[in-house]
Amino acid sequence: MFSLTYVIVVTHSRASKWLAREGLKVNENAKLPKQFRLSTNAERILTEAVTGTLCIVDGRGAPNATPVWFLWQNGTLVVSTRAGRQKHVNALRAGFGSFSVVDPTNESNYVELRGVLTVVDDPDYALRDAIVRKHGHADGSAFDPPGTHRIAIVLTPERALGRN
Repeated sequence: MFSLTYVIVVTHSRASKWLAREGLKVNENAKLPKQFRLSTNAERILTEAVTGTLCIVDGRGAPNATPVWFLWQNGTLVVSTRAGRQKHVNALRAGFGSFSVVDPTNESNYVELRGVLTVVDDPDYALRDAIVRKHGHADGSAFDPPGTHRIAIVLTPERALGRN
């Protein structure tokens, strides 16, 4: 029906036109740039103590989706991990990722954020501890052996999508 290689190498608008010509339904809004803005409900979802999914492309170009606890603060999403983990390596390499979370009060609603990833050191575990406190723990010391090197992956959203 269509060549996957062709779809990957063409621009998004050319791919949309090509897919439509091939008889595949194309969401017309998919061609429009999404603006970063959050509804009040999306903000609420991001402040809930739930698990979200961080997705970053790995070195082979495959998506690596990982369930994570997170913190929404000052318009950025923060995830803590041990240095050297695959999330850390992928974030350094890709520099861009997406995050999604389902509304715990209505599973039909979700928020997806796409944006630039920045890796920051967390030597005093302040970010790790803020994230685990959101989930009801006093601090994150039970999650790491002494001397663990922690980093934080910060997603600065450029696009917000979802149903909320």
